[in-house]
This record gives sequence, C-alpha cells and structure tokens, in this order.
Amino acid sequence: MANTFLRKTASSISNSSGSPTTVYTCATNKTSIVIGCLLTNKTANEVTVTVLLDTAISGDADAYMCYDLQLPPKSSAELSMGKVVLTHDNSNGDVIKAHASAASAIDVILSILEDVNG
Repeated sequence: MANTFLRKTASSISNSSGSPTTVYTCATNKTSIVIGCLLTNKTANEVTVTVLLDTAISGDADAYMCYDLQLPPKSSAELSMGKVVLTHDNSNGDVIKAHASAASAIDVILSILEDVNG
C-alpha cells in the first residue's frame, strides 16, 4: 500500500446544481480520505456554495458537506472539521462535486490522502 497525498483543485466552479463541477473521484477499488477542503469566493459579492458527496455505491446515500454556505466577498472557508472517507467498490465510487450561486466565483481546493486500503 502506497499512501499518496494529493491536491485537487477546481477553479471557477459551476453555478448549476443540475451540472455541478466534479472536484475529485475516488480511484477504482481504493479508499481515500479528505483531510481538507478550502472554498474561496473571488468576487466582490456574497456567494453561496454547495459541496456534495455523490455516491453510487449500493446502500449509500448522497450527502452534503455543506449546503448553500454563504461566503462573504473576497473570503475563504475551510470545510473539513474532521476527516471524510471516500470509497470505490470496483464498480462505483464516491465523487466530490460543487456548485455556487454565481458563475466563476468560487475556487475549491481539496487535500486528499489516497490509497489508504489496509
């Protein structure tokens, strides 16, 4: 097992809840841990942002890491108060997606420890 620290970024995420930006997809047959999630509002206006854990794994439901979080102008917020485990069962996997209330307003930076299978 070779643990790998990764940084995944998404600049100017989607403003469509129907077509959110994919920030990270868990690798096939792996387990990963989100150890940080930074959201930055680049605009002069307040913007809301939603970050979703989208899973197709049987028995698991989609869940929000944050929902319509209000970010003041020119500000950042750190989401992860604890660790978030992501999995892939060799057929389906977890995906972190995000969207904002305004186009090109929000950047996302994820810090991930990948391939933590035991």
